[in-house]
Amino acid sequence: MCVGMAMVMLYLLLMIVFIAWVKNLTRNYTILQLQALQARRKFKTNTSQTDQSSAVPIEVFAGAITSFESDDNTP
Repeated sequence: MCVGMAMVMLYLLLMIVFIAWVKNLTRNYTILQLQALQARRKFKTNTSQTDQSSAVPIEVFAGAITSFESDDNTP
């Protein structure tokens, strides 16, 4: 019983060491990904404030839905 518990403890310790090792290996990649994500968010907020002309009015959506529903009801 003690041997089994020791093996489980050894396995868990090795998993912790392996996870820490992978975290250290991918540290630079993670930093680059976070910087790219922040740059995209910054770019997205800048473009959404300046370009409001591409938004479709609600009347267009309502007309499309009405047209679609009327086409469905005709046999």
